[in-house]
Amino acid sequence: MYYKNTGDYPPKTPRRRAMNLLVDVLQMLSHFLFCAFIYYAMIIEDEKFKNLGVYFRIFLGFTIVYILAVVGFPLFMSRDFVVFLISRMVIIGLSLVFYIQLYKNLDKVFFRYLFAAVSFVFLSGFLALWDSFSTEGHSKYTGFDYLCYGFFLENLCFVGAFVYRYFKVNKEKKEAEELYLTQLYATKLEIQQQTMDNIGKEIHDNIGQKLTLASIYMQQLEHENKQTDTKEGIQNISGILNETLWEMRELTKSLTQNSISEQLIYDLIQKECERVEKLKIIKVKFLCYDKKLILDTEIKTILVRIVQEFIQNSIKHSECETISIVMHSLKQKATLVLTDDGIGFDLEKRYSNGMGLKNMEKRVKMILGTFAIESKINVGTKITITLPI
Repeated sequence: MYYKNTGDYPPKTPRRRAMNLLVDVLQMLSHFLFCAFIYYAMIIEDEKFKNLGVYFRIFLGFTIVYILAVVGFPLFMSRDFVVFLISRMVIIGLSLVFYIQLYKNLDKVFFRYLFAAVSFVFLSGFLALWDSFSTEGHSKYTGFDYLCYGFFLENLCFVGAFVYRYFKVNKEKKEAEELYLTQLYATKLEIQQQTMDNIGKEIHDNIGQKLTLASIYMQQLEHENKQTDTKEGIQNISGILNETLWEMRELTKSLTQNSISEQLIYDLIQKECERVEKLKIIKVKFLCYDKKLILDTEIKTILVRIVQEFIQNSIKHSECETISIVMHSLKQKATLVLTDDGIGFDLEKRYSNGMGLKNMEKRVKMILGTFAIESKINVGTKITITLPI
């Protein structure tokens, strides 16, 4: 720069040689550190680039050997232009290995930023070198300007790369957490379903058999006993046993997975409504616009469980007289609307503490559906579930 601007080439004094060697060492270190930065940035994005470690270690070894040579043989290193040229060719060659890898992975946004950053560094360096040899005399040295522009644009690219990486990592972290929670909830649901299957089988195989046996005995007593009063009492007990058996069978069907997989969603909800109606506690109205709607077993299981939970909650807490269930499908979406005419509740207070409602929402999200709840004091509660089919 001094020579280009003044034409006065300073003498080759020991001080000038020492300064030249210091600048040379700093250049080598900056090349290596820049390469290390790029190398580890590539690994952060994709660990497959660890296979470039051999080139990185060669780069590191060459840089150390070069610095040791400068310290051990300063006079030789300051005078020999061939050594200077060879060292720069080696550095350029090693740098190109990483540069080519960036070019091969431009389908990823992060690598586009890194590729642009390295391109600006290469371009500014070659422009500065070209300017050093292209003109002589008192023409202004613009190489330093080229380098400044190149480093500025390079830094902008690096900032863009790591801002992008920051938001991408946060997004991936959030998605991973949601996936983990979904998988965790799916596991809990599977365990719950297995438990219900076991309970249903136990009721059917154990209690069901005993009730059946009791019903047979009652029929035998009815046949053997000729007294009118006693016979009438036996008939009443037999009727209660048979009704209990029927309800028990319906309950076991609603609990077991096999029963759910074999039936349409309309039949499952209809039977659940009929079972509740027989209790004569509340009225349950069910309207379905598509009785032949076919859904996956997992979706049917979740919807049935939600209907069961909604009915139980309404009976326990809402003091309602009527529950309304409406189901329809349109444009590859199914909608289930659950309504009661109970006392309602404050959404902010009750919903934040209600595990039943939270479980419903988690189940709906697990099948990629949307969950909306409305409730007004002394009016009632409404839940709308929409899901893709």
